[in-house]
Amino acid sequence: MSNQLSIDFNPDLAKAYGSCVDYVQARVFRQGIPQKAIAADMDYSPSHLSRKLSNNPNDSMRFTLDDLEKFMEVTSDYEPIKYLIAKFMANAELSKIEQLQAEIERLKGAK
Repeated sequence: MSNQLSIDFNPDLAKAYGSCVDYVQARVFRQGIPQKAIAADMDYSPSHLSRKLSNNPNDSMRFTLDDLEKFMEVTSDYEPIKYLIAKFMANAELSKIEQLQAEIERLKGAK
C-alpha cells in the first residue's frame, strides 16, 4: 500500500509575497520565537540572518536553499513548502486542466 500526501494550500499565497525569501521573512516574525533565537538555532547571528532575509541585491549575503532547509528544520515550520507549491504547482495544474479542456473541445469537433 502506498502512502499519499494531501496538501491544502491557498493559490493566492504566492501572489501575496514577491518571493519565497519574502515569505520566510514574514514567517520568522510569526513564529512567536524571538528572531535572535531562530538565528542562533540556525548558527547565525541575528544580523547575519537579517541580512540574508533582506533580499538586498547589493548585499553578498543571500538566503539559500540550504538556509531554507535549516529554517524549516529548526522551526518545524513547513509553510514555505506550501508557498512554493502555490507558486509553481497551482499554475502547472491549471495549465494541465486547460490542455485537457482544449483536447476535449478538439475531440468534440472531430465527431
